[in-house]
Amino acid sequence: MTKSTIYLLNITSLVSILYFAMITFFSGIKTSFLWFWPFLAACCAGTSFLLRFAKGHASSMPWRILPPIINGCVWAAFLVLFLTECFILHCASAAPQKDAQYMIILGAQVRGDTPSLTLKARIDAAAKYLHAHPDVTVICSGGQGSGENLSEAAAIRAGLLDAGIKKERIILEEASTNTVENLRFCKELLPDANVPAIIVTSDFHCCRAGLIAKKQGYTNSFTLPAGQFLLTTPHYFLREFFALFKDFIVGNL
Repeated sequence: MTKSTIYLLNITSLVSILYFAMITFFSGIKTSFLWFWPFLAACCAGTSFLLRFAKGHASSMPWRILPPIINGCVWAAFLVLFLTECFILHCASAAPQKDAQYMIILGAQVRGDTPSLTLKARIDAAAKYLHAHPDVTVICSGGQGSGENLSEAAAIRAGLLDAGIKKERIILEEASTNTVENLRFCKELLPDANVPAIIVTSDFHCCRAGLIAKKQGYTNSFTLPAGQFLLTTPHYFLREFFALFKDFIVGNL
């Protein structure tokens, strides 16, 4: 058991360092949650060293009882991570259950005037659905953050107009700064909380967005995943694991 744990920790440490280098090269040092990977690598390497040391001093206390404790903690952590990621992936692959009357597109980063690849994927997924459902009204949600020359909502609207969606169908919500505010402020623009509403967001974000929507009082909402596999996609799926627990602790879910 200890030998398998050491192998798992060493492999995780190596992969984390390599993935950190790849994200840094292709996406930039300012990528959110980036420094988790060297932190994970250091934790895994340190735990692996501690296990090897304890294994070599198994004849004395407390080193004799340390390996079983570490083994249990490591494998329990990986099991919780695996099961949670399976749930996140399930939500990410689920198709919308019914037609909507309203659509809410959650904002994402805008670089200057240009939507990020994440936001562009959401715009494309939304435009495809809107063309197939011409009676749906769409709410573009997201305020203006640092490094953004316009609000995320305005960037979404521009992308929809370029895709041929009529401006009469588009409503802007430009005050929100996070997912909770996105959904809270957009609910105020709906006729009521029971209206069928489809929430467009990134595939990795569907699980948390759907749970937050229920917490905010949406009773007839479902998510439309904007799937676009990028180098950073595994990174954001892992980030969602921690975001889920954070939102649960602060009461957002």
